[in-house]
Amino acid sequence: MTFLEYLQQLGGNSEAIATAAVWTRAMLGREPEDVGALFFLLYCKAGGGLVQMRSDRKNGGQYLRVREGTQAFSTNLAKSLPGVIEYNTPVTTVENGRVGKYQARKVICAVPLPVVKRITFTPELPSAKRKLFDSYKYGYYQKVMVIFKTPFWNEQGSCGLIQSFKGPVAVVRDTSSPADSLHVLTCFLAGSWGLAWSKKPEDERREAVLKQLEDIYGPKVRQELADMVGHQWNDDEWTGYGCPSPSTGPGILSSVGTELTRPAGDVHFAGTETSDVWRGLMEGAVRSGEREAELVIKELKDMTAKL
Repeated sequence: MTFLEYLQQLGGNSEAIATAAVWTRAMLGREPEDVGALFFLLYCKAGGGLVQMRSDRKNGGQYLRVREGTQAFSTNLAKSLPGVIEYNTPVTTVENGRVGKYQARKVICAVPLPVVKRITFTPELPSAKRKLFDSYKYGYYQKVMVIFKTPFWNEQGSCGLIQSFKGPVAVVRDTSSPADSLHVLTCFLAGSWGLAWSKKPEDERREAVLKQLEDIYGPKVRQELADMVGHQWNDDEWTGYGCPSPSTGPGILSSVGTELTRPAGDVHFAGTETSDVWRGLMEGAVRSGEREAELVIKELKDMTAKL
């Protein structure tokens, strides 16, 4: 069943379902009727439960941010591997352990599952694994960072967190960096609200975001406005045209869900979607990489021992 059907079965009223829609939009960019109930429950379980995933408190899913931006992780890792990383060389085929000019005994594929669907594997992936991967889809997700001259919302007694039943912005978070004198409210436009908003002319989109903030914080929104910057993940082919994490509809995990982390011959699959802990977040991505690296090392050692 879908997550919506699950809520209705439990007797959820209109307010409960509207609240659940805030969660699915913010976490997956989709509506409750588009997500499998089992998927969403397992997704929350992987983060220690819904409250912990949504929490700004210590050890919560929203607790830490990176002052330099999360891109700092990849750029600094790249600096530590000079001459190893190849840029501008998208992988479209993996054929009997050959990836581009490299022949390998083991291959670890750690790109988002909607990107995996664009890779041709020889031998072909098992039908159950292909069915599972093909079922993963992104919802609609865009963030708009509204930059202000001062953090005026703090003066009004607000922490800058908004969860909306109205839209078009589903969630707003204070992503300011006081040390850099940057005062930012980041607005996440997601799910059906975000998709409808995205189809409007640019000036109407901008006005809709400002109007929603103004309804909450008053005239200071426009008085203190400095700039607005947006990023639409659905235009980014290397993330699989979406963010933050793809999800499945009903009936998929119960039938082929065990294929998620199972290797296909000598091809292994990592990525945050495959993690049992903090699935969908950066922590889950790191854990999945460690999991598959340890497995590959063990299998290579076993292979060497048999020679």
